[in-house]
Formats: sequence, C-alpha cells, structure tokens
Amino acid sequence: MFQAAQQSLIDHYINLPKQTLREFWTTAKIRHIRRLAESGRANRVWTPEDELSKRPLDRLRFKPINESNIRLEVDTTTDIGGGITLSTPLYLGDMSFGSLSGTANIAIAMAAELTETLAGTGEGGLHPEVAKVRRIAVQWASARFGVDAKVLNRGLAVVIKIGQGAKPGIGGHLPAAKVTEPISMTRRIPLYKDAISPAPHHDIYSIEDLGQRIEAIKELTGKPVFVKVGATNYVQYIATGIARMGGDGIILDGAGAGTGAAPTVVRDNIGIPIEIAVASVDRILRREGLRENFTVIAGGRVSNPEDAAKLMALGADCVSVGTAALIALGCVMCHKCHLGYCPALLTNKALPNPPRMLSLDWAVQRLVNFVKGWNEELKLIVGTLGLRRVRELVGRRDLLEAYSMWEETASILGVNLVSGCSTPLVAGEGGYWSERRRTHLTALAENGVPEIGSMGSCGPPFVEPPKAVCDYLVSDGAQVTRPSIDPYREEIEIASYLSGIRLSAPIFFSHFKSLPKGLVELFAKVAKAHGLMMYTTLDEYDDHLAKYAGNLMLAVDDPMSIPENVGVVVIDAWRESKPFRENVPDKPLYVRIHSSEQSLTSIQELARRGFDGIIIDTDLTYSPATLDVAVMTAEADWSLREVFYGGSPVRNQLNLLCGGSAIRGADDIFKLLCLGADAVGLNRAALVAIGYEEGKDMNLHEARVKLENFILGLKGEIRLLAGAAGVSSIYTSLVGNRELLRSVDLDPAIRSRLKVKAAGT
Repeated sequence: MFQAAQQSLIDHYINLPKQTLREFWTTAKIRHIRRLAESGRANRVWTPEDELSKRPLDRLRFKPINESNIRLEVDTTTDIGGGITLSTPLYLGDMSFGSLSGTANIAIAMAAELTETLAGTGEGGLHPEVAKVRRIAVQWASARFGVDAKVLNRGLAVVIKIGQGAKPGIGGHLPAAKVTEPISMTRRIPLYKDAISPAPHHDIYSIEDLGQRIEAIKELTGKPVFVKVGATNYVQYIATGIARMGGDGIILDGAGAGTGAAPTVVRDNIGIPIEIAVASVDRILRREGLRENFTVIAGGRVSNPEDAAKLMALGADCVSVGTAALIALGCVMCHKCHLGYCPALLTNKALPNPPRMLSLDWAVQRLVNFVKGWNEELKLIVGTLGLRRVRELVGRRDLLEAYSMWEETASILGVNLVSGCSTPLVAGEGGYWSERRRTHLTALAENGVPEIGSMGSCGPPFVEPPKAVCDYLVSDGAQVTRPSIDPYREEIEIASYLSGIRLSAPIFFSHFKSLPKGLVELFAKVAKAHGLMMYTTLDEYDDHLAKYAGNLMLAVDDPMSIPENVGVVVIDAWRESKPFRENVPDKPLYVRIHSSEQSLTSIQELARRGFDGIIIDTDLTYSPATLDVAVMTAEADWSLREVFYGGSPVRNQLNLLCGGSAIRGADDIFKLLCLGADAVGLNRAALVAIGYEEGKDMNLHEARVKLENFILGLKGEIRLLAGAAGVSSIYTSLVGNRELLRSVDLDPAIRSRLKVKAAGT
C-alpha cells in the first residue's frame, strides 16, 4: 500500500522548535527520550528538576535506602492477564491507523515484537502489515470500524475501548481531511467524511452488559480481554465491575493524555490524573479481594521510567506509553496532528503514494532502542530501591514520600506526607487571560464550532498556572456506570429558564464598561437573535437599545424610571426593594450583589424580600478582596436551599446568576452551573473572542459574525461537556449537580465550601 512512488525516506530527527508556551512535554523531556531512542542505553536514574510539572506524581519521591541494599541485577519480566509475559512492564499505547499515517503503526507493532512487549492497535481496523505481527492487542471500540471476527483473532489480546484519557465520555474523532483512501478501505467508511465514533457503546450501558461483551469476545477468540477506560470519577467502581465480570485487566488512561484529535474543552476539563486513578483502583480492588490475577495498566503523561516506577508503586502492574513512543519516532509537539500535515511524518494523511515517508527501518530501530534504554533506566531505579524484581515494586506505597501537596491528596494516594502545600491556592504568575485561552476564544469566534486540538493537555493547574478555583475542578465523563450522551447524534437540551423567560443557553452578557455605543447595541442585537439576555444600565439605555428591551436585564435606581417591555429589572442590594416591587409587579426583579464574604452573610435575608433572582457580579469593586466566583456561587446556592418559603426551599423559586470578567469560557460556565448557577454571564471573554481593543475602531459587520460564531461555539462546547457527563438536559439535570465535579489537589478548606468531593474518593 505504501511501497510505490516514494520520493524520499526520512531517517533523522528534525530540529526542535522553540517552545513559546508552557508544555508538559518540555524540550528537556523530549531530548531525554531522543537520547534513549538513539543509544538504547540508560542516561540517568532520577528525573531532574527542569522536567517536573506541578502534578501530584511529580511531587512524589522514592525514599532513600542504605547503599548496601542496592541490587545490580534486576528482573523486569512482567506477567499480565491471560498468560502474556512482557520483557519489561511496557505497553505501547493504542494509536489508530488513520490517527497515525501507517509507517508509525507498523514500527510500533514491529518494535513490540522485537522487544517482547505489547502494542495496542487503536481504533479503526488493522493496517495489513500490523495484522502480520503477533504481539498486538486488537481494539474493539464503539464504532467497530473495520472490526470483524478475523481481525479480533489477530495478536495476543483484545482491548474493549470504553473511553480514553483525552476525551472520556466522547467517542473517537478522525477529521474528514485524514479519511483518505487507505483509511476508508481499512475502516470501511466513506472517503473524506468525519469519522466520529459513538460516545457510548450502544450495547454496553451497564457492568452486566460489559460482562456479556467480555464473555462473547473470549468465546470468539480464546484470548485475554482488557478494558480501556478514561480515568474519571467512578473509575474504581468500573474496575471492580470489570474484575467481577471476567476481564483480565483494565487499561487506565489518565486526564491530559495525548490524542490525535479531541475537542480541547473536553481534553482540558474532564477526568482525573492517572496517579490518583491508579491509587484508588488498586485500593478498592484489594479491599474487595479482586486484585490477584487482575492487571492494572496505567497511561496518560507517562514521560519516563521514574514516572513508571512511581505508578507501579501506587498499584499499576504495567504502564502504557503513547506520546513518549511518538517522541521517540520524532514528534516535536506541535499539536497539529488533526490537520494531517505532521512535520515528523507521523500523523500526516495516509496516502497511497506519499512524496515523503518515514523510514520504517529507522523508526523500528528508534523504538527498539527506546524500549531498551527505558528498561535499563527502570532496572537502575528498581535496583536502587533494593528490589530484585520489578514486580516486587507493585503497590509499594511505603517506598514513596509526598512533598508540597495537601494532606488530603497524600492520603488519597496512600503516601506519607513529608511537607505540606506551601504554594498559594491560585498562582499569581502570568496574566488571567493566558495566550492559550485567548487563542481558544479567537478560534471559537472564527469557526463557530468547538476547537479541536491534538496531543495532551497543557492547561492548569499542573502545567499552566491556575488562575481561579475552577482550574482545580474537573468534570465527569460517563462510562459504563451510566451512558454518555452523544452530542453529535443525540439532542442535548441546553435551554435555561429565568423567571419564565426562556434562554436558548444558560448564558447572558454581563455589563460592559466603557464600551462604544455601537458595540453595546451589537451585543443587544446578537442577544436577541440567539435568544439570550444582556445586562446593561439605564444610563446606556436609548432608542436603539429599546428595540431589544425584551432581552435586556436593566439596572435602575428609581422604580419610576423603568422603561416598558424590559425583560428583567435589576437593582443593587443596598437599595430598598419594597418600592420597586410595588411599581414593577409584572416584571422579574433581580438584585445584584458583590462576590464577597459580606454578601454571603446577607443572602438569606435578600431571599426573604421577594426578589425573583440574585446576580453575583464579579466586576463590582469591593473591599475586602473579592471572593472567588466558584466559592461564592456554591455557598450562595447552598445557603438559599436552607431558606424555606411556603414549605419548599426558596432556591426553587429564585434564580441564581453569576457573571463578569472572571468568566473565561464554556468550561467555567459548565462548572459554575454544577455549583448552582442557573445561568452565567460573560463580558471580557466575548471581547477577547472578537478581538476588541479599547481605543481601536471595529468593523461592526465582522464583529457581529465573530460574536455569533462565538455564541454558537460556546453552545457546542457546553453540549460536549454535558454529553460527556451523561446529561441530556442542562436545566433539569446539571444545575447544582456537584456530583459531576471533582477537585484535584485543591485546598480542603476551599473544597469543603464548594461541597465537591476530592478526586479519587
């Protein structure tokens, strides 16, 4: 398929571009992997400081031991389910033919054969050359692209893919541009059309359904069956279900893992870190008596042998490497895999006669060397710990110590804490609007659809510095214990209702300060066109805005000055409400408050005064310091649930809104809805998206197109997050549903105020 009309074979590494943004896969990490792949020899034992991120795994260290106990000879052979023996506990992770361009798929499979490890084939059928290799695990995913009994009987094992770390609760996504003739034939799908796998398996909606599939595949193939899942809130329960239903093991894929294509809002905001998932899964399997003869394979940002050793000490039997393997093949981390123009020729379009192609011999040798060098470094680590066999490391949490993390996090990991967290809750480094955030918002405004990204997450709190409490919160991805909702094929209702007014989405425009009148009118026009609301003041209200009065939330000082047909009337908390209520009996009346501790103390009293809603405005200046909007929203919602009126909580009769320049996009909106907001307002994010700069003129026609695209993109991202969490209706199933969130290494005092559980519990 790939033999004819070759013009050149690439058999060298290309120069690394300068990294201008923060990356998990730093230049130092990439160079270390390249050294392993070039030499096949160990380069070091321990990871230097410049390669460490802020994730919990990088804040674990192995305890020093007496030098007399160091072992020079270490056995790294590892047995995994179904009698498969690996020369080293390494699984070359699942990457599909289509996501990769062919030569890389063959090289990975051949390297697994030569090194006696195991390679996952990924979704989408088998490349003909890969099908000839024995040490592969064939994947059975939700779309069943190119899969039949003949394919499943290849290799040593079968992997049922339920989810993956980059997009749990979302199906696989191969963009249309990469569905070339070879991919179309292999996957048995139409040419140049998006190949989007269903979010759930439509015959697996429970643990019992999964058990039937495991048994059926075992009867068909006689091979061991592993189940791959994204690491999310309930992963420990899924693991026990897999073990009880006869599965041979689980492949845990942690948050932030690499991928060929995923919506960035999903990749960056769903799932829990692999170290927390491994510790939780190992603990519950042992508690339930299910750990023996059940394999735990851990993947997601496994960047070096020390990472692997730590994960094994936390409870993994083996680690999966995907991105690291691609780096060994020449990946330079440009995050453009989904476009099909890979400079390293790894994820470019699979064409019948490509003009440039990766040298297969060179690629195989690099990967073989990588595995050998990795194994040597792992031996040095295990020997340094005084162990004779790598399998003796599994579950040895007692060999680890934790530094610079909260005691709660260390307890979840099951590791002794040496020194507690000394860093501030929200790091002050850099601006609130990071370059990645700006680029993301701009992409929404340009295209009107959720942005697709490649490779792993670089977002906060563990790569980019966190800016707000929301950065420590992650959403759930529904898998097995409940079905996800497919946003590409199923309807997800995102409408919200404010005092009888239907919003097409739980979004409104917060007040814009010092904005040109033409732009204010533009926002009002777009709000009306899209069935949304805009918050403005009486000072800005004129004949132009009057045309959109029904979609305005108008702040007024005097009850006698309220114009006709205004959708919602807003007053400030310090004004007397009674005269307003007497003069506006037929209009929703909302009260605006600061995001502050003082406002929290008065919120129950405000609820008793007959308002229809409360707006938390993050832009209201107040001293002392403003309270983070996530904390304010969560506590306001909970406080309102404790006030009863007519036998039911007043919260059921009163809308809670929050908004302002602290809201950065769909991820913040989704999390604040889970914490209790009925709708969330933004202003600065919209201005960033359309490219507004104070003092510079804007083309209002272009601005409208961008603003409408931005709204459409936000709606799409909210649907993606809701669908991944298994929510089909925002208004009825998402608002106040804190169980869909987990905090990751968040100050327990803040977490308790949110009433959100910690990841891993």
